[in-house]
Amino acid sequence: MISGAKTNEMVERAKLAVQRLSHRITDIDKESKSNMKINFLLENRFTLWKAYVLDRSLIITSLGALLTYGILIGTLDMES
Repeated sequence: MISGAKTNEMVERAKLAVQRLSHRITDIDKESKSNMKINFLLENRFTLWKAYVLDRSLIITSLGALLTYGILIGTLDMES
């Protein structure tokens, strides 16, 4: 999960860099600009069953849920 989230973050950074680059460089011909737009307008991201995009919040939430359930199971085990 961590590698998927980091990859998604890097894709966003690359997309923003190319968008900024295309506005700064005026020497680029129209064909190159259109190719960059086509390639970076497509949404290619790692997801969980194409329902949720992997990101940092998902990782933190998952770890929090595991910790909470671990504490609950530990508490149940001590009472027995």
